[in-house]
Amino acid sequence: MFGWLINGIVEALQFLNGIVHNYGVTIILFTLIIKLLLYPLTAKQTKSMKAMQDLQPEMDKIKKKNKDDKEKQQEEMMELYKNNNVNPAAGCLPMILQLAILIPLYRAILSLSDVLTEESFLWIGTLTSGSLAEPDVAIVLVNAVAMIGQTYVTQKMQSGGNSKNNMIMWIMPAFIIFIGFQLPSGILLYWFTSTVFTAIQQYVISQEPLNKEVAE
Repeated sequence: MFGWLINGIVEALQFLNGIVHNYGVTIILFTLIIKLLLYPLTAKQTKSMKAMQDLQPEMDKIKKKNKDDKEKQQEEMMELYKNNNVNPAAGCLPMILQLAILIPLYRAILSLSDVLTEESFLWIGTLTSGSLAEPDVAIVLVNAVAMIGQTYVTQKMQSGGNSKNNMIMWIMPAFIIFIGFQLPSGILLYWFTSTVFTAIQQYVISQEPLNKEVAE
């Protein structure tokens, strides 16, 4: 299904590695290129989340006023979104595209495992006698911490950080810990770089003045 994309990612990684001669740096550069290509979608997503936060008081009023009439509540919510050019589903596409890249990247790294077995990066592979092709405990934990931070930034922009969302904030880090020990550390290096860069992008974009033409 992803054959052509897997081959394209393998060629891209090999090309970048031919320049920097280190697959750890190569994966980071590849991640940054992907994030820059997806920047317009990330900007739209972030501005939409910021707009949702600004509308939170109005949304709370609608929920309170129509607490016994869910249909009316939904109608007024949609009208509020429409009047303010806000699309609550604007954040879905970037996440879908990230998953569409993550799966072929996993397959690409597996296909390069013979090369990556000889590669380490920073502490990866030096503390555990492993490599970018094998799991690494430290980067699993680093990813979990990074995901908590990035999710916190997202939740603060989206809804001000209520207790329900604080609970949700722990789901992805727990998921990463659960599956991370089975993944090549090269994948988790990609995931970590993407998480950190996303948080930086979201913060920078959220500081920009919000106009009325938010994500549609």
